[in-house]
Amino acid sequence: MRTYRLSIAAFTALFLTLGCASDPKNDLWKVPPDPTAAPQGSPVAIHGQLQVVGGQLLDHAGAPIQLKGVSSMWLNWETTPFAESQQGLTFMRDNWKLSVIRAAMGTDRGVGGYLANPTGMQTKVEEIVQHAIDLGVYVLVDWHTEEAVVQQAEAVAFFSTMATKYGAYPNVIWEPYNEPNPYTWAQIKPYHEAVVAAIRAVDPDNLIVLGTPNWSQNVDQAALDPVVGTNLLYTLHFYSCTHTQPYRDKGDLAIAAGLPIFVTEFGATYSDGGLAGKDHDYVCEDEANLWFAWMAQNNISGVAWKLDACSDASCILGSNAPLNGPWPDSVLSTDAGGAVLGGGIRGGHGVFVVNWLRQ
Repeated sequence: MRTYRLSIAAFTALFLTLGCASDPKNDLWKVPPDPTAAPQGSPVAIHGQLQVVGGQLLDHAGAPIQLKGVSSMWLNWETTPFAESQQGLTFMRDNWKLSVIRAAMGTDRGVGGYLANPTGMQTKVEEIVQHAIDLGVYVLVDWHTEEAVVQQAEAVAFFSTMATKYGAYPNVIWEPYNEPNPYTWAQIKPYHEAVVAAIRAVDPDNLIVLGTPNWSQNVDQAALDPVVGTNLLYTLHFYSCTHTQPYRDKGDLAIAAGLPIFVTEFGATYSDGGLAGKDHDYVCEDEANLWFAWMAQNNISGVAWKLDACSDASCILGSNAPLNGPWPDSVLSTDAGGAVLGGGIRGGHGVFVVNWLRQ
């Protein structure tokens, strides 16, 4: 089992949070609970502290691991707080074989994100993180924006705070930049270096997944000049109706250069999430299966967009899905019986994605 460890900064923050420095009545002999404890048989109990070795994601025992899961909707735009449901997460873990959930915290002030509502957004993220810890599931903490380059100070402060609070838990995976655009890698890299340094000051070993240029698709560019550090991975996003073999070719170039990859967001849809108004409300299963095969061959983890109920083809849940589950296939979006259109299948990718999770 992973030993309990806190850096000096993290211990100081915990000490002050508990009020031990100013309240002599506190019982300093009480031993804090083991933060790595996870329910027996859960993903974290089985795989523990994750690590990157030789361009591969491995578990605590050095065995290759492929995490599979789903992302929340933008937490500032979600129709219903499905991702914040502990009962829902329990159902996904036990019935979908989900091993990771992503908390997609929108940050942009103009869309009501973290910069406009820091307390509200952080509370949502912390609720998801705590449920993941309680249930032994891995969790991605995602700074969800295209504009993080100009939000560096706020991101550094946020991830420093979160890493101080949760860095001792092997569940937590940091994602400091969802989909950089229109910035070059030369502009993105210094941002990553600053956030990585802030996280590593209090959390020396949890995974950090770094966004790449062009909405996190140009991993080949990051491979030419990677960030220095340990347990770092790089993001490659795909939507199978839009992104085909040339994007897997970029991934192959990055892998050949030794770059570890994590698909922190994908859809079996168009890249706009499958908007019905653009006649994009269908699923491209054949191309998505090519992506799944490529990910399996290269031991690449993936997270599907998105745990929400809406008219987009990428919404995993149907309008009849209850907040706290259960979510059997009958309440998932589905392509069953849809009309074939342009090589795709009209409908939603919910059942298709969940079947992939179960494999």
